[in-house]
Amino acid sequence: MNKCIWCNKEIIANCSVSQLLTFKKLDPQIICEDCELKFDPIEMTKCCPNCHRKQMDQLICQDCLKWQKKYPSYFLKHDALYSYNEFGKKWMERFKFTGDVRVAKMVAEKLSKAIKRHKEVDIIIPIPISNKSFENRGFNQTEILLNIAEVPFVTILENRSTEKNQVTKNRRERLNIVQPFFIKSELKDSVRGKNVMIIDDVYTT
Repeated sequence: MNKCIWCNKEIIANCSVSQLLTFKKLDPQIICEDCELKFDPIEMTKCCPNCHRKQMDQLICQDCLKWQKKYPSYFLKHDALYSYNEFGKKWMERFKFTGDVRVAKMVAEKLSKAIKRHKEVDIIIPIPISNKSFENRGFNQTEILLNIAEVPFVTILENRSTEKNQVTKNRRERLNIVQPFFIKSELKDSVRGKNVMIIDDVYTT
């Protein structure tokens, strides 16, 4: 019998008749139903189609309209799995700041499926963390997520930031940050003319 990776409650597996008759090996459940329901999946009919901000319609939100006006030659598109609700904050705290990387398994399957839907993508690139953050944390949380989801990626970007973490900044401070990300010089040719997907753990300002 498995236990939930989050609350440690025993999970009773329910098998369908077809699963029993085909003798297929069942993947062990790692999260109980109660904890699964604490996540807040984003409904595609109730969010901005460009950034997945939660709202009551499917109109492009004011933030995205501002970005489109500022960068008319770029198509900005963002996909998200969950809203950052109270459970999401607790999950991120345990994963990212406490260092319990096991809980990444809770979202790995959905992350993998979401990425595979984008057939047009040539290269997947995780957002790098600063040297200071890596020294403190010991791992890049986005790379951990992709590894556990068994998604291949290339570390093409480097983070040269010497700023404090974004979580400590307000919206205006975040928008005024000097671009900290650079393509590694020896890898510039590898992304030229390619469709690139950039992955990060949290979408903020």
